[in-house]
Parts: sequence; structure tokens; C-alpha cells
Amino acid sequence: MEPKWLYRLESTIPTLGLWYNEKGDFVLTLAEIENCKTKDLPMGFDERYKQGGKDWFSSCSNIEDLTHWYSIENAKDLIKKGFRFSKYLATDYVEYDKETVFLKETCLERVTLKIEEIFK
Repeated sequence: MEPKWLYRLESTIPTLGLWYNEKGDFVLTLAEIENCKTKDLPMGFDERYKQGGKDWFSSCSNIEDLTHWYSIENAKDLIKKGFRFSKYLATDYVEYDKETVFLKETCLERVTLKIEEIFK
């Protein structure tokens, strides 16, 4: 596949996650964020994240799509809790409507983004 930049909001703390932590435990850190509509999305088990017995991660194909899921206030609160915006140069990914999943271990590069790069 042609390498592609993908964008996501992710925890830097292994025990935290927007919905699930690194171990796959449901933690719903989003519930702690005031006025975060994204926390109400149904996020039960989805086989797309375990294709081929590997850990696939959710992302956006366009940086602008991140502002659809999080307000700038939500983003600031999550950053205070140990989250970051990142872009990954992915080589293994599958595109779906409004989401792209990818394998972190085969990415060529990861870059931390400043909040100003997301909310212009």
C-alpha cells in the first residue's frame, strides 16, 4: 500500500484511553470530559480492531475530521489528562466510512501535533 498520513487523538498513559486502554479494558475516559458528545457513541467490541489477530487503531484520514469528533474545549481537557494528537505515516490500513484503522507497528513515522494544527 502507498503510505498515508492518518490522524488520531490518543492517550500517552497506558491505563487510560478514550474508550479502551492499551490492554483493551473499557475505561471511557471521555465520560470525565464535560460536554463531550463523542462519549455517547456506541463503542462495543468491533472485530475491525482485531483483524488477523493484530491490534488495529482507529484514525481519521483527514486532519479536519478530528474537529468533528472533539471540540477545542474537549481537546484541551483531554490533553491535560495525558492525551495527544498524533499523525502516523501508515503502510497497513483499511479505510471505512468516517474511519481508517491501521497498525501502529508498521508505521514509518509518528509525529505529535499541536492543538493549533487541528483547530485553525
